[in-house]
Amino acid sequence: MPHIRSWTTPPTRREITLLLFSLTIFVLSYNLEASLGIVGVRPQKLTSSYLSSLGLGAKDPGFEPDGRRPKEWRDDLETLIVGDWEWREGEVSGVARGSAATSGSGRTGMIYNFAGNKKVSRSTQKGDRGVSLDTGVTVEGQFIKWGKDLPETKVVAHTPGYSILDNVIAVNGTFFVVASDWTKVPKLGDIASSSLDATKPPRVQDWHILTTQDAAEMFGPYAAKIHGTSWLALGKAEAQDPYTLLSLFRTHASLTSTASSASYTSSTGLHIIAPSTSPSDPSASVPAPLRLIFPHIPTFSSPNVPPGPGQDPKAHPPPRDRAYIGAHPLLPKAILPSLGVWYTEDWQDLADMHVPFLLERVVVADRGAAERGRSHWVTESSRSDDLKRRSAGQEGEPVWAPSFLGLPATASWWAPARAALLRYLHIGDGFEDSASASASKGSSLWGLTKKQHAPKPEVSYVSMQHEPDGAGARLASGDHERLVSGLRKLEQEGVLGKVHVLIGNGSVPAPQWEERMGAIARSTIVLGPYGFHLADSVFMRSPLEAKPAAAKKPDGAAPPAPPPAPLLMEFFPPGTFVRDQQFAVQALGIDYVAWWNEMCVRLSVCLFLRSFPCAPGRRASSRLILPPLLCVIFGVRSGLELTSIRARVSRKFSGDSLPNVVSPPTTPGQDARVPVDVEAVLHTVREEAPRRAA
Repeated sequence: MPHIRSWTTPPTRREITLLLFSLTIFVLSYNLEASLGIVGVRPQKLTSSYLSSLGLGAKDPGFEPDGRRPKEWRDDLETLIVGDWEWREGEVSGVARGSAATSGSGRTGMIYNFAGNKKVSRSTQKGDRGVSLDTGVTVEGQFIKWGKDLPETKVVAHTPGYSILDNVIAVNGTFFVVASDWTKVPKLGDIASSSLDATKPPRVQDWHILTTQDAAEMFGPYAAKIHGTSWLALGKAEAQDPYTLLSLFRTHASLTSTASSASYTSSTGLHIIAPSTSPSDPSASVPAPLRLIFPHIPTFSSPNVPPGPGQDPKAHPPPRDRAYIGAHPLLPKAILPSLGVWYTEDWQDLADMHVPFLLERVVVADRGAAERGRSHWVTESSRSDDLKRRSAGQEGEPVWAPSFLGLPATASWWAPARAALLRYLHIGDGFEDSASASASKGSSLWGLTKKQHAPKPEVSYVSMQHEPDGAGARLASGDHERLVSGLRKLEQEGVLGKVHVLIGNGSVPAPQWEERMGAIARSTIVLGPYGFHLADSVFMRSPLEAKPAAAKKPDGAAPPAPPPAPLLMEFFPPGTFVRDQQFAVQALGIDYVAWWNEMCVRLSVCLFLRSFPCAPGRRASSRLILPPLLCVIFGVRSGLELTSIRARVSRKFSGDSLPNVVSPPTTPGQDARVPVDVEAVLHTVREEAPRRAA
């Protein structure tokens, strides 16, 4: 009979073995992922196995950082709903990798460079003002609570019509300047104009000035903040021209100068010369503008035509014409890729929100205010030696000139804009494409460097012959044909490397615009009838962009002198002259020549005797020229003949010999036909182009 064991009986060897085996199986099963990892097996490999179907596989890993399940857990339904795309931290989802360049160079380069896998810090947010995934301004940073301590408006730079202001508040479409001491800000009439009449100062609903106490009571303790620099172009579409962007850029460039850039008369009549707020280092980086605001220009100039009776209301409406802002739509995108453009509709959206918006920095351009303050454009602190030599009769500067005359800037202030355009057009500094430039840098046999041939000059002729009536002045038909033929002949002779005949005023499709800008940027001479279609000449090579070092070479020889500046030749009708193009290019160090082709008429009164007529074929000027009184004294039968001798006289103006400003006659629908002495122009091109080639 077997022995009956009690509970206190020690376990046998068989029982201990079963217990240890069970505990081992339990531990391994409960920690299956860790157990498989010890032996080098990935748990994901079991997801489609028999164990996974029995629920014995790895546990649900949850979601990945992009919000999707891991690839091993995805099915066809999830792929159909969310798609199959790759996402990496710090990058925009849904964009295929490789569709955009990872660097900021090139036409397809990315505008923003995200710092992948970097932690966000306060210093990083201050350095990068753009809104991105892991750097820059966060959503929380768009909101500001100031309580009763409102930030006061600070005048960074000012001249009549062109100002740089920090901390400007916009509420319901009205700009507010907040200052506890009103003597520290210029008069509002020197900053802006009325939105209804640009010749008058701003109305209360346009611009207003408040003390900090009044502003705190009116706006409350909260506001939305618009970070970065905003360009504000006040004025309607008819007040804009190609120099709107140039003058805004020049105003913004005053931040790179260490000289005083704010000289104004306050609302109390006190004249203020504010010290410079620019960094002590002129080479310090100045943030680019983030937006260009046109509060009084709608997005489209043509009306929205609703569908008529019987038409499909869902059909795509006909294309509408963009509003005129003074520049080709591609130009701001090429030189300032991060610049967003706001129009009346965008500005009205902010006004309809009834929320105070704090603009961190505003660059204001108002031509009405500039015209009213013309007598204060140049102060003694900003007057250069060249300006001091000018007489009152030689002024006549364009209305956008205060940003050049009243605000200081470094000599190479326009270089970033031109360099950005050259990169967009894939043009090197030496006017060579990257491929051809790299090929030309090779060495010849025995390691000797190949001799580089000097580039031949290029000439661009801006023609308006085929533009519609009212587009602008153009050459006489015969002069146009002879000029083009003469330039082509110079090209065939090898005097010119290439001749570009550009069409119109730049309102062309994108491919033609790129060809146009590339031709002008490479040109040594640009010529054409007067008008804004020559405004793109500011993108010619400027000698102010880079100056040679003053130090001499080790052997004592002086450094090579830079090549002469490019040349702009503008043709005017006799008795007409405007300074827009001349002022712009000479501000960049580019030479300028104005042409008049006058018809000189000499009148002579000829007395001829009927008994001694002039022989056939003889010139009228060879007749007997006598005072009419002698006819009565000698009692002869005679007659009077008025003889005119016509001759073209070509006049060329440059430097200090420029004529006074005489506006062209405004005849609707009629364009001036400008006569040109073609032989004199071609002779000048033959002499100047090789000498000025870069």
